[in-house]
Amino acid sequence: MALLELENIRFNYSDKELYKDACLKLNPEDHAVLVGGNGTGKTTLLELAVGNLRPDAGKVIWEPHVTYSYLDQQLKVGQDQSVISYLYGVYEPLFEKEKKMQSLYEEAALGEDGYEKKLDLALRISDELEHASFYSLQEKVGRLTQGLGFSDEDLSKSLSKLSGGQREKAYLAKMLLEENDVLLMDEPTNFLDVTQVAWLADYLISYPKAFLLVSHDEAFLEKVANVVFCLENQSITRYKGDFAHFKTQHEVDLVQYKKNYEAQQRYIKKEEDFIAAHIVRATSARAAKSRRARLAHLDRLEAPGKSAVKVHFHFPFSTHVGDVPLEVEELVIGYSRPLLDPISFKLKKGEKIAILGKNGVGKTTFLRSILSQIPTFSGKFKWLDGIKVNYYDQDKVMDLSLTPFEFIHLHHPELDNTQIRSCLGAVGVRKELAMRAMSELSGGEVTKARIALMTLEKSNFLILDEPTNHLDQIAKDALFEAIEDYPGSVIIVSHEKDFYDGLVDYEIRF
Repeated sequence: MALLELENIRFNYSDKELYKDACLKLNPEDHAVLVGGNGTGKTTLLELAVGNLRPDAGKVIWEPHVTYSYLDQQLKVGQDQSVISYLYGVYEPLFEKEKKMQSLYEEAALGEDGYEKKLDLALRISDELEHASFYSLQEKVGRLTQGLGFSDEDLSKSLSKLSGGQREKAYLAKMLLEENDVLLMDEPTNFLDVTQVAWLADYLISYPKAFLLVSHDEAFLEKVANVVFCLENQSITRYKGDFAHFKTQHEVDLVQYKKNYEAQQRYIKKEEDFIAAHIVRATSARAAKSRRARLAHLDRLEAPGKSAVKVHFHFPFSTHVGDVPLEVEELVIGYSRPLLDPISFKLKKGEKIAILGKNGVGKTTFLRSILSQIPTFSGKFKWLDGIKVNYYDQDKVMDLSLTPFEFIHLHHPELDNTQIRSCLGAVGVRKELAMRAMSELSGGEVTKARIALMTLEKSNFLILDEPTNHLDQIAKDALFEAIEDYPGSVIIVSHEKDFYDGLVDYEIRF
């Protein structure tokens, strides 16, 4: 029996139909991933599964008594509690049992009437706690928080004091501790570094229950999946096997789909030609009308590749201004205290580098330091005169009530409607997407809108902090090409080795 079943789901956003009788079954043994291009409806499908949205047609069926946890792209919880209190909150019922047990022991120790019953009840509760591994919780929580890169200092902080990425990790940690029957995860690796992504992959490989996750990190998917659901052409296809098997079989299916589409197009043309030739003839009008009725009810296939939105990024270059655009010498960065040993390097004209390191080590802090957004402790950095930086800030707070069109217009009021639509269309945010509030768009579509703004700025130095979060493979390839073609110097912070490998001249590890 399936734990979760989506049966003949239809759902529309404005004039865009995301699914046409889409079906999905998640079984108890499934370690499943949901893949598809940006904007095909992956996040929306999870929202439908948990009841945050309702389908226009079809059913969402959960097996009775099945429990699930959902990691949303924009999860919100109370922010005042400490991280460790938030995580141990998963076990609040067990702590309540422990309190009850201790109270019973204390009452039984008085030797009053009925103390034997109280002692027996206390012993039963103790057995229940033992069975629930209550006495090893500290070790269990410790292994998980260490794997996700939390320090003791992080655990004592309130959620509100954490960076956006650290908060996301806290939400993920609690979800894993809950150990519900089904984990539903939307982009769980976006705020993890390479080491933590590897840890999460190992954890999920051995996870004894089912999960369904959305991710564009193919190296991660290759490790964790034993089932792949591919959302394409408004339908969902299930592939049993690992991600490598999916890619091979998917290529075969694409060839067959193209043949089926072409055959259907030939059939449609033949029928339309017959209808046009015979609809006005008395002897054959009836047959023509019958064929027209059949065509009207034909379930037409979408053109192959129609759902794969073309993406083109281009970062306008100004001019070179010298041989060493940036020099960093014994720079010490941090907030209340230094985060790293002194940093020194010279970035030459046209060089591209990747800055690597564990999550929270100080990569983003370094970027903000050299951009003079935060003060440094000691050392220095020097930009050549004439350097114009184009910066992608992964933590930039955005007004998601704006549409992509309004977002671009806000920063460039001098552009007319056609210019703004052309800019957004180039990065794959087309037609009605450009006029929909960004809160209703996928994470990948929002990222494309943000990069679209960058394509309007002339610069000679790019700084990109985790630019591939939420982007599908088509968009990642387009971004790779744009950076590769950019004549200026580039600093990239990324946890995706598959993205920056072969793009950068060298790596600096913090």
